[in-house]
Amino acid sequence: MKFLFGFLALVCASCSPTIFVVDEAGQPIEDARVIPMSRSFDWPAKMTNEKGGVFVHQDVPTIDSVRVSKEGYRPHPLVNFNLPKPITVVLER
Repeated sequence: MKFLFGFLALVCASCSPTIFVVDEAGQPIEDARVIPMSRSFDWPAKMTNEKGGVFVHQDVPTIDSVRVSKEGYRPHPLVNFNLPKPITVVLER
């Protein structure tokens, strides 16, 4: 039984957001567009939730960077996906 609870805790922790998108004041930005990118192609875009978070799974081919954007904010340079998780990206108006 302890194994089952430990396994469930691990599964839940592994699905927590890997990227958070906030504004200059640190407020979460909902519906920001996060595009995982590998050297060979871009993965489908994901949208942040109401807490500004999104889960991006490291897949094959390896995700090297992510592009983060939201209408009304300045474009952000590519973000290195190999940074320690969770990664916080600040978008400026």
